[in-house]
Amino acid sequence: MKKINYPLLRLLICISFMGCVNDRKEPKEIYNQKANEIIIQTLKGNNCNCLLEIPKESLIEIMTLANPRYDIRSSVMKQLKTKNSSNLDSLVNVSKGFSLNMVALKNNNIKIITLKELLSINGDNVKEVLKACPNGIISIRKPIFDKKYQKAVLDYDYTFTCSKTLPLPVYEFKNEKWNLVEQKNKY
Repeated sequence: MKKINYPLLRLLICISFMGCVNDRKEPKEIYNQKANEIIIQTLKGNNCNCLLEIPKESLIEIMTLANPRYDIRSSVMKQLKTKNSSNLDSLVNVSKGFSLNMVALKNNNIKIITLKELLSINGDNVKEVLKACPNGIISIRKPIFDKKYQKAVLDYDYTFTCSKTLPLPVYEFKNEKWNLVEQKNKY
């Protein structure tokens, strides 16, 4: 009967599992990747070369402050088919610590406009801003994804406009692209 070398066997088992563990991404890494994908695609789709800095607050926080009478939480839960408020909270919390992919923005010739720059626009600065942002400035809030990162609620608009579409648009990831989903039910 052959002797089994247990320490060597353990080492081989550990090595085989280490490759699998290292390939797994953290939820925040996945969020950053998917959020940057949909943001860059939205900017390119709108032929926009300027982005207002993205707020640190979540989409839910911003919409609640902007329109407290509109039940944004229920709307997003329906749109993403989320079962309860705590599930929605976990989907929103993963967006904390979001970081915009500055390399992708630079590669797509997209300029970030800070809120301070926007507020300082006056007669002389308007020409500079129009020159830097001939297609306008788009403002995007951090998207909220479903658990599988196949659907997203994304709120964006052009700076200096007052219009808002409710419910917020829903996108679905198909064929390596985020596609706007036609909404049959208005909430």
